[in-house]
Amino acid sequence: MDNSIIDDITVINLADEPEHIEQVSAWVWEEWSKASGVPLETIIYRTKHAIYKDRIPQTIIAKYKDEPVGTVSLWYNDLTSRQDLYPWLASLFIKKEFRGKGIGTLLQEKCIEAAKQLGFSEIYLITDHENYYERSGWKFIEMAPIRDSQTRVYEYVIK
Repeated sequence: MDNSIIDDITVINLADEPEHIEQVSAWVWEEWSKASGVPLETIIYRTKHAIYKDRIPQTIIAKYKDEPVGTVSLWYNDLTSRQDLYPWLASLFIKKEFRGKGIGTLLQEKCIEAAKQLGFSEIYLITDHENYYERSGWKFIEMAPIRDSQTRVYEYVIK
């Protein structure tokens, strides 16, 4: 598969195709929740209640032809120690075989656009990755505590 598949990617709100809730939930569970013992059913329940189009929370998916290949969410909070910051880009996930093809950037753009449509002038995210989000215009603002560790906090100023 070459990088030209980006032309065949469509990005939609999960509310428009809720039949993909279980697939999106499985990705989120596998990537972030399984190891901590959170049941898959809990993530499916959360995802079902995070698919609004006119407010937060929202879940967005990227599809290659008819196959979901990635997701991102817009949440009020993704870091309990920073309740003063909102909204948050969260749960950016791309299937392994579709990584490195611009889909993550496209999903970030759609999430930022959703935040802008709701009237926000900035958006935040947490990550362990360095030198990924910076390429899309995100600015590192601090290290913050999360569980027994630290995480990187980024801000994107919406223009």
